[in-house]
Amino acid sequence: MKKLLLLSLLMYATLIEARIYNGVAIVVNGEPITVAEISAVQKQLGVSKKDAKDMLIQNRLQKSAMKSITVSEDEIDKRVELVAKQNNLSVKKMQAAVKQQGQSWNKFRDQIKISIQKQKFFRTKIAKTIQNPSDDELKIFYRNHRELFQAPSSVRVTEYSASTAGKIQALLQNPSKTSGVKKRNITFKGTNVTPQLLTMISQTKVGRFTPAFNNGSAYITYKVLSKGKGVSKPFEDVKNSVIMAWKKEQQTEAVDAYFKKMRSGANIEVIRK
Repeated sequence: MKKLLLLSLLMYATLIEARIYNGVAIVVNGEPITVAEISAVQKQLGVSKKDAKDMLIQNRLQKSAMKSITVSEDEIDKRVELVAKQNNLSVKKMQAAVKQQGQSWNKFRDQIKISIQKQKFFRTKIAKTIQNPSDDELKIFYRNHRELFQAPSSVRVTEYSASTAGKIQALLQNPSKTSGVKKRNITFKGTNVTPQLLTMISQTKVGRFTPAFNNGSAYITYKVLSKGKGVSKPFEDVKNSVIMAWKKEQQTEAVDAYFKKMRSGANIEVIRK
């Protein structure tokens, strides 16, 4: 009996060692999260190990929640055509560009499929829980978040531009990937920047990148280096920006609440801390 018990313990220990050796740190509803993934998220996003784990656990929960969401090949084809058009490319030329970046076309299509699934998931599970705000709610939000609606007297940024969205996306995922990306430092004054761009930069923290966008001739993102003293704008002048910021906060809270509830009933096995 003692020999059987010892053998069982040895087999269990061997299994645990194998899991650690294979780099699996957490298993969420049967989906593994590796030590390497946690480390990569920490490095790329500059977050703590705990935050990186929480992000990846939510990623796996979302993956589990999206299993029932179907995406047809026709939907993928249409989205591929749209992405190619946005990059001023034919589908054939985009295939070549994807291959040149070291990615298979099938994997690229899989990423497109996941993107569509996420959008459908948000529309069906999250968006319907968010009600449109009243003017009073928006004014309260505005008063409580005045710093979001201040126009800095000046902003120093580094502009990164590229001919394709893929190159900018690669940069945002890993700032060391600057191949095919142009870089220049700019100082914007409140008078020589469009309201839309000023709002985007104002809502981006110092040291972070703005969302990427197409200015008509290139794909661009700005890294905010510093901001001058801010000047508050009247509510009516920034109402559209207030609505956008309010919706963004509500969406974040709704997503967090959804996955917090889902996490409480999930099977999460921590193999390695």
